[in-house]
Amino acid sequence: MTPPDAPTRALVEPPRVDGPRLTRRLVPAQSLYTFGISIDLTLTGIVGAHLAPTRALATLPFSLMPVVAVLSTFALSRWIGRSGYRRVFTLAPLAAVAAGLLSAYAVHRGSFALFCVGTALVGVYQAGAGYYRYAVAEANPDERARAITTLLAGGLLAALVGPFLATAVGGLGSTPYVASYLLVAGFAVLACGWNARLPRDLAHLTGPRRADEGAPAAAARSHRELWRQPVLVLGVLVTALAAAAMSSLMTAGPVAGMDMGHTEQHAAFSVQLHMIGMYAPGLLVARWIGRLGERRVAALGALVLAAAGLATVRPDMVAFVVAMTLAGVGWNLAGSGGAAMVAASYRPAERGRVQPVAEVVATAAAVVGSLGAGLATTATGWPVLGVLVAVASVLVVVALVRPTRARRARTEEVVA
Repeated sequence: MTPPDAPTRALVEPPRVDGPRLTRRLVPAQSLYTFGISIDLTLTGIVGAHLAPTRALATLPFSLMPVVAVLSTFALSRWIGRSGYRRVFTLAPLAAVAAGLLSAYAVHRGSFALFCVGTALVGVYQAGAGYYRYAVAEANPDERARAITTLLAGGLLAALVGPFLATAVGGLGSTPYVASYLLVAGFAVLACGWNARLPRDLAHLTGPRRADEGAPAAAARSHRELWRQPVLVLGVLVTALAAAAMSSLMTAGPVAGMDMGHTEQHAAFSVQLHMIGMYAPGLLVARWIGRLGERRVAALGALVLAAAGLATVRPDMVAFVVAMTLAGVGWNLAGSGGAAMVAASYRPAERGRVQPVAEVVATAAAVVGSLGAGLATTATGWPVLGVLVAVASVLVVVALVRPTRARRARTEEVVA
């Protein structure tokens, strides 16, 4: 028997951290990540088209990023549970350092296989940066949506400058785009340095304390109980839609645009507008979520993605740019609303039962979208992809606006 005065070993909730301060410090981290990924978004499809033995494989290098992100997500989640967010956020960018250097060497040598390996390594960094949202959401439990959208808004400057830098430095040196991928490595080095100086408060978001250090926490619910929550399932569904739609249209867009007669500069411009669409709404989405609710903003994002899909039916430059821009806006709205729905569905002790699964589903959807985009890099395949995105988006909107049994019961109680 345990003596009466022996300390208990029950787990308790971690202490509150300085959420606004932590969010402010993670905004530059998000910006540095976006700088690097924007270069890959702009050039990987174009460079892949030049290096690939067949056009159908042009999007393979970009598709490997979310594949590696899926494979890394659970490992990073367990590492976060043991060591905290700060260490993972500091070391994950090292994968992008290696990725940038290897990709630059692959482009110089003209090796498609090495280029695939180099771009795939970015997936490790992508998986690590995906946890930025959860860190700020947990640190700001009363303003999750505002924290997430503020974080995403941190990528706006990178969205404006990144695609321009990708093409501006691409002509430096004897081989085009080698300098661009060296820039990816450079931004990742800066991210390592910045994240190493993140607040120590990040340690309090993981590793629950013992009962003798505070009040007892609520018991963690089972996987079955957690995943029977409609808000969690719908949140994961809408984030998966956002990932699949964005990755498919973004991956196929530059290559399909050139097949329709647009130049590489036009393709890069469309990527820049797409990136602006991804991050600019973050300045307003928090206010919208506060007024409309997470669910309605997610549904609005799905509607915007449907509009992006329909815009692909026309081959002219205006419609092409509109489709790319709306894909970014829809990703922001649907992704922010969905992530806020997911973050609202679990307690700190349940993090490991929700976060990695939600991230794997979203990144797996991105894999499917980017691999499917390989079949849509032509003028005829592009509108087919758009129609598929539109149909999937409408189905998700229906699921979001349809009242669940619990919501119907609450409504009936109010009416009664």
